[in-house]
Amino acid sequence: MAYQPQVVDAKIVSRNPKNGLFEIVAQLKDRTVCRLIYGKDAEGATVPTHINRLLKEPCPICRKDFLCNCMSKFKSEISSQALELAGTP
Repeated sequence: MAYQPQVVDAKIVSRNPKNGLFEIVAQLKDRTVCRLIYGKDAEGATVPTHINRLLKEPCPICRKDFLCNCMSKFKSEISSQALELAGTP
């Protein structure tokens, strides 16, 4: 069964209006919490640059309790759902 992340809650936790950077903390349906970092591209559109899994629950993909890069494969999917819930500052 393929992993399909579902964002249930998303909040903007910090933003920098000077350069357009901001962070969203998103909670997924499987209790995983991720931090998404956004920036601006050359045209001024918002793009996700990084995703980090906060170490509150084991990774739902590899089940590791420590740092892994599994969530980076789902960065665009999680990002689009988080932006719908939290909005863009």
